[in-house]
Amino acid sequence: MSLIIIILCIALLVLLITLFKVNAFIAFLISSILAGLLLGIEVSKITSSIQKGMGDMLGTLAIIVVCGAMLGKLAAESGAAQQIAAGLMKLFGERHIQWALMITGFIIGIPLFYNVGFVLVVPLIFSVAQKYKMPAVYIGVPMLASLSVTHGFLPPHPSPTALVTQFNADIGTTLFYGIIVGIPAVILAGPVFSKALKNIKSPFLKTFESRDIPVGELPSLGLSIF
Repeated sequence: MSLIIIILCIALLVLLITLFKVNAFIAFLISSILAGLLLGIEVSKITSSIQKGMGDMLGTLAIIVVCGAMLGKLAAESGAAQQIAAGLMKLFGERHIQWALMITGFIIGIPLFYNVGFVLVVPLIFSVAQKYKMPAVYIGVPMLASLSVTHGFLPPHPSPTALVTQFNADIGTTLFYGIIVGIPAVILAGPVFSKALKNIKSPFLKTFESRDIPVGELPSLGLSIF
């Protein structure tokens, strides 16, 4: 019964955000409180449980998100993101830019957790989308698909590592087979799926705009990467 209640509350959370356009934070609170009541938790303990859960999560993410946002802003304002975008476009061409971003996301995603990789690559996605007038969703999905697949399939990420321990498997073999399974999954979820998103037009938010720096003032490609 508890599992059914949790599933229903998660479904309610999704509906509140997607269908009724409720603020995500408010929707989360509503779903959490309802779940607590239905599961028979004392009202006085529901608030403390929510606070502890959110606090534990934010405690591990706050520094990463803040530092990632700072790094992203520095990359955009210094021209590093613009230089990397130009380098990728020159190497792969506009026709294959999705594959370039997918490969970049896969390489970044193996050593870095999803949340760290996300805050690092988002400025690059917006830089490519802005400079070459492409839909951000069309550009971003392949890279984010890579991060998702590596996070879910490959050690040393938490879930695959936990399964390695649980089944007493070899971590090197798990990584090898994870890459074999992950590559077609990334291709399908990235470049193939995002072709259906190419015609999605959305206004580019000024928040993510960066000034167009003259080529002579840009840092070198090597310096931009490192």
